[in-house]
Amino acid sequence: MRIEKSNQNTKWLKKDGLKIKIKNRGETSEIWVTSDKYNICLKLLMFDFVKQLKEEMMLDITVDRVLGNQRIFVINSNYDMEIVNYIEGFIDEWNIRISKNSISDADIIPDKIWYD
Repeated sequence: MRIEKSNQNTKWLKKDGLKIKIKNRGETSEIWVTSDKYNICLKLLMFDFVKQLKEEMMLDITVDRVLGNQRIFVINSNYDMEIVNYIEGFIDEWNIRISKNSISDADIIPDKIWYD
């Protein structure tokens, strides 16, 4: 993934339609994950993403809701780039893609919110 944009405490990464936003909150970081502007955190959860991450990397990760009930992952800030790499590999391994049957318009994160 390449850094698309960066400011004081936030990095936006992109690879094709996959975008990840890392918002550093001090000891923790928020990890936002979208595919073609759709939040796919719930879809990752359906594939046991959190369980597998905890088992394989032994890292604590939680799910939180922000801005209109959008799901995000929260992790220790020391491991944010490791999580980004894991997410990318996980999506490829499980061939996770969005489709109109598995995503709703409520999952869209507009650029105004994404780049906030």
